[in-house]
Amino acid sequence: MLFSIICGLLFQSAYMQISFSLQEEEFHAHGPLEFSDLAMKTFLEMRKADPTVNLSYDGEFLTRANKHAIKRLSRKPDEAFNLRISESEGASAQIDSAGTILQLPSPDGKDAYLSAAVNAQSASGAADQIVLAEKAKAMAVVFSEEIGLGAISKAGALPMGTKGEWVALAEDKLKKDAGLDYNALLWEIGSEIAEANQNKNGVINVTLENILLQNMETWFLNGGGKIHFSKPNVSRENGFKLIATEDINEMDAVVTMPMKLIMCKQTARNVVIFQRGKYLGEELSKTFDKNELWGMAVFLLHEYYKEVNGKGSKWGPFIKTLRMRYLSTEVLQSLKGTIAAHLSNKWLKDSDSFMWWSVGSDGPCSPTTGICKTKPLEKTGDSRFNIHQLRWAFWVVKQNAVRVKQLSTGLEFVALIPYYHMMEKRFGTGGGITFDLDGTVSVRAGRDQEEGMPVGIHPGNYSDAEYFLRYLTVPKGVNDNNEIKLSLPGAIPKGSKFHYCMKGSHREQNKDECKGAFKSESMFWKSKVLTEWRNTMNLPPRLQELRMWATRLHLYGGAEEMALISNANQMIAGLPIPVDQMPAEEQLMLMGVARDNIEAALIATGPAEKIAPQLYMAPDPTEDDEARRSMENLALLAVQAQNVMSSGNTQLNATQIVLNATRDFFQHGVLPMAGLDALDMFLLKKIGMLAHCGFENDMKITMGNVTEQLMCAMRVHLMNESEIHVFCPKDALVWEENCLNVEFMNFTAISENNELKVVQALRSSIHGLLASYPSTCEEDLELINQAENLSTDSDVVAGPIMLASYYLRHREKSILHDALKFLDTHEMLVLNGSIPFQLELKAQERLEADLRDLAHKKFVEEVKRRAAIRPQLAFVEVDMGDSKPKVNLTLEEGRDLRQTVLEFCRKYGVQGGYVDTLEKALRARIVNPPPYKLLLGVVIATGDRKILGIPDEPGVNSTVETGVFCARHSAETKGDAASSSWCRALIERVENRLNVPFQRKILVAIPIDAPDGRKLQLLVREGEQHDLLQFVTDFFQYYNVPFDSVHMVANEVVKRLPAVEVQVPISMPSQRQIVARFSRNDNITTVVEAFTNYFQIDESVKVAILKRARYGMAPGTFMV
Repeated sequence: MLFSIICGLLFQSAYMQISFSLQEEEFHAHGPLEFSDLAMKTFLEMRKADPTVNLSYDGEFLTRANKHAIKRLSRKPDEAFNLRISESEGASAQIDSAGTILQLPSPDGKDAYLSAAVNAQSASGAADQIVLAEKAKAMAVVFSEEIGLGAISKAGALPMGTKGEWVALAEDKLKKDAGLDYNALLWEIGSEIAEANQNKNGVINVTLENILLQNMETWFLNGGGKIHFSKPNVSRENGFKLIATEDINEMDAVVTMPMKLIMCKQTARNVVIFQRGKYLGEELSKTFDKNELWGMAVFLLHEYYKEVNGKGSKWGPFIKTLRMRYLSTEVLQSLKGTIAAHLSNKWLKDSDSFMWWSVGSDGPCSPTTGICKTKPLEKTGDSRFNIHQLRWAFWVVKQNAVRVKQLSTGLEFVALIPYYHMMEKRFGTGGGITFDLDGTVSVRAGRDQEEGMPVGIHPGNYSDAEYFLRYLTVPKGVNDNNEIKLSLPGAIPKGSKFHYCMKGSHREQNKDECKGAFKSESMFWKSKVLTEWRNTMNLPPRLQELRMWATRLHLYGGAEEMALISNANQMIAGLPIPVDQMPAEEQLMLMGVARDNIEAALIATGPAEKIAPQLYMAPDPTEDDEARRSMENLALLAVQAQNVMSSGNTQLNATQIVLNATRDFFQHGVLPMAGLDALDMFLLKKIGMLAHCGFENDMKITMGNVTEQLMCAMRVHLMNESEIHVFCPKDALVWEENCLNVEFMNFTAISENNELKVVQALRSSIHGLLASYPSTCEEDLELINQAENLSTDSDVVAGPIMLASYYLRHREKSILHDALKFLDTHEMLVLNGSIPFQLELKAQERLEADLRDLAHKKFVEEVKRRAAIRPQLAFVEVDMGDSKPKVNLTLEEGRDLRQTVLEFCRKYGVQGGYVDTLEKALRARIVNPPPYKLLLGVVIATGDRKILGIPDEPGVNSTVETGVFCARHSAETKGDAASSSWCRALIERVENRLNVPFQRKILVAIPIDAPDGRKLQLLVREGEQHDLLQFVTDFFQYYNVPFDSVHMVANEVVKRLPAVEVQVPISMPSQRQIVARFSRNDNITTVVEAFTNYFQIDESVKVAILKRARYGMAPGTFMV
């Protein structure tokens, strides 16, 4: 912490002493296509001098662009992707049979160090690590030879040979993936030319900029804006500044304007799109909702091209003063290894991602919107913005936009504000932008400002890296917002609903935000995470990917044979993602529809007999680019598997299962099954637990602390199989109940062993991060001192931007050094028993949950057994004589007994004299059903109304009886119907009907002789007497008795019940009216309780019924 305070004070004093020209530390892009135009101009000049110069990727022009991209840290050199390096360069890698070493390059970004440390901890713990390492390398060498001589190579999908010839394809794949596309390369060479030109001629053309500022001031004042106590100024030495013309007090408004002069989501609502008649804000609503900065970038470009190529923009003079400030190559080199360098590339990638999204279905740049036209007056022409335009606009918005707070609501929105870009950004000095109650936007100064000094303002809370890229400086003093984010695979993006939309409650999954495109987006995210996890964490490749690339090479037959393998039925047609983008089996397993690959295959292709796929020859990669791409991917997956073997990271049983299947594929050509493999299913359990750790933005190292969210994610990643199985049993799937019934305490340590591994992994990661910087803390301090002292004998000459980069590097390292102290303290607390662990407690919970699960399984089995029984009422085996086979005379429920016998005799030619004998025999076999204690009408999924009955006899379990009913009437043909949400609700309803605080006494009992010979009892209990016709109808339906006697029986029940004294009509929501009946000597409270229980009536209505009943039964009573 002291480091940071000293750094802040030193920087503040240095800033006051040093005044450098902007030359050599930054350069500007004045318009969206400046870099592109400079690149093409340079290309034409080179081509004029040498006609052989072309735009091929290996040509002189784009080779130059690639070299500059490497200098600017935009990409790695090709040499970084050589998998076969000398033994001295990688002692820990694997040696192949040719004596070279195969080693995958680490991923970009700081997260790679954390992943590597987690891998090291995951693979540690062996008693004889040296022997294991040598054995692992030997296994990897054998695997390399198996690939070169295996069935897949023999089929032509990989080059054959025992010296790792196939590795070249993987290297080609890595280099292509790291390469920049044509437009990105033009950006690089254009920025190189722009930097050189501005270093030569000056970054700022003061004369031109003063003209533009004067134009903006005229526009601003004419529009109702006002500038108070200050004036704009531009110079080559200090850039654009708003200078105080007198002393200014804190929170004084230095710039005020009506809202129409700012650019934001709200003002875009009033912009009419030319030749469309629609409003820009309405058309950009989805873009603003997706990302407010993206919406602002399109708004800016739309208005920019209206100004330069159209009839002019309302904000034209203001837009012309905006610049993209770009760091010089030398400054960027000084940032190597820092968060700022990583963030700079992320800004470029984010804007590139935006370009592809902008032309999608929800994007703003379709030909019909008319928003993204560079020539708005022309009806035809290009209707989308390219990478150069969107990069420029995104960068300008990032560096110049600010959040405005509405005083009336407290809400904030992003806006481009005139003159804000000229104010000095001073962290923690106060001030800000407000949208006042009178509709005025005010720019308020920070702490008291002296005359003649730049006006300052607090820009918002940013880390040093974000602050530096926006404003090309770092905050003076201590920045409490500094942090180093270290996200791990599986961490959920900030604000994402991926987890609960996929496997949340039924209610959550049915929200509008979880339907439609989001469902497919969620599945893509999970599939992508599974792939990235295995790449990053040194785990074997997904078997689904091996299968995908092999089938794309037509290794397993032509279209006819593949149709047999991939024949999709009606269910497949209803999947959220096309099967050419994600296999049906994988979707079915991700959605929880199928438990395993076998079940997924049965659903996807049906139960038809499967023929083992025949291995065929692969296409010629020299003639088929798509075939070569598939081969490169197969080779890279082979390297991934080989790295796992070489590192010995094979402790997980699931890892070994997948590695064996991978070996069988490459060596013997065994095609893996489609869908999720064993390791996918295991990692999905960890993804489910990571959802409790927080969002990836929360996983970070701050000054003197490692956040609980990062500690939680580390614990989950380092949990072994036995620890995971405490929370989710081995045989359970991540979305099943017994995988959710032991709560994971997200911010509590798992076990001592796990926590010590977490500490060691974080410590190793931090040491790796510190080693990745090109300088040490001490060297940074020396550079700072030399730059500040400006001594004549010093070799260090640094302007304010370069000096800020030194401070940024030093502050990042200070955070890491403080984190090491935090880990040392935490390790001591673990070892002395001060840290509580949850594993032992959760193991007991698991034991209890397993017992409950076992009981539930027995319940399900009993339900299924009972549901499968379709008992006949009675039958008699009849000897037909004359060597004829015996025939069963069967009586079904509801059928007339004598009529059944007569029909049997007619059918089989039995003489009439046997009718009475057969009837007597059949009647003797009839078993009369027990009385019931509950009848309940249920409208099932098909819309039919069925009757659930609970028998009133010893040993009957109402839950089992209800489960049997659910199983018999479920619309689903598979799964546990008794555990479905509707069945659980029905079980609850039955329990509420049976377990009541009043006595369900029998009011009427009427014996009934059914036509089929059964002796039945119609019992009317308390609460059932109010809708007798419906109740008797339900009784007849339950026992399958013909309905022609319903009214007669209902009338008989009415006669036997006590006479009605008072009737209270009750209106039921969405149902017909019911009349509550009250008789003399009734216990009114019991009658009302039973009535409201039977008809599920709200408590508030129950009181009203009680009042009406008591009032009606006692004439002359006063009712409140």
